[in-house]
Amino acid sequence: MKRFLGALALASAWLAVDAQPLVAKPEQPDSAYTEKLARILKRWPSARRDVGATDGVELACIATADADAYVGTLRRARIKAPIASVEDVIDDVAHYKELFPDTVDVRVVSRSSDGARFVTAWEQRVPVFFLPNVTYQLSHLVDKSMPGRGVYRYKLLRSDALAASDGLVVLESVGPGATQLTEYGFFNALPNPLPASAVWREGVRAALISVLALKLRAENPSWNYARIAIEAERIALGEAARLDQCLADRQANRLQED
Repeated sequence: MKRFLGALALASAWLAVDAQPLVAKPEQPDSAYTEKLARILKRWPSARRDVGATDGVELACIATADADAYVGTLRRARIKAPIASVEDVIDDVAHYKELFPDTVDVRVVSRSSDGARFVTAWEQRVPVFFLPNVTYQLSHLVDKSMPGRGVYRYKLLRSDALAASDGLVVLESVGPGATQLTEYGFFNALPNPLPASAVWREGVRAALISVLALKLRAENPSWNYARIAIEAERIALGEAARLDQCLADRQANRLQED
């Protein structure tokens, strides 16, 4: 039952394009978290909490009241690479299939004339033999107007497996060779054969692996993608106890935007 629907947490689909106002949001219908994330972003950088000197990824699970299958995560990481190098990894859409596990295909299908708003189409493998691959499209908006900071928003456009997906990624330069990544990600699966607990576990695990893979690629540009995948999976395997604690604590966590 490896990463069914939870693999969709990999759909951060970070792409760097032209600047837009910092508090703008992607078009398309709002989710339960669209305005909440906009308020967090409006208060940035006061809403930021710095990551300590660690090689790992900070992880918190965030539940949604009255929606057991609505998976939410907050991830923070200190990446030992300049922000330009992290953005290079994010921009390299052609290698998302190798970087993010179970991703069959991802491509840009439309883009605004100024390049700031665009849509990506995804297909992800479902490691359950009786279920087909999952397909979906995301609407994106990226703001790189402030030196040393990149803001990435995404929101669900359409899907055969999701009712909602909304996310925010902020990259910040914290030194000549270091970048802080902060990511909020939320998705709500349509009814499916898996219990909410399984969707949560696989979603959170996939979310952790996606940040680990990004971090490893930025810090080790000479590594091939196979090595990155193996190392990200190895690190995540050693985090089983922390994942269990994150899941156990999720009902106590709500998104704090004020």
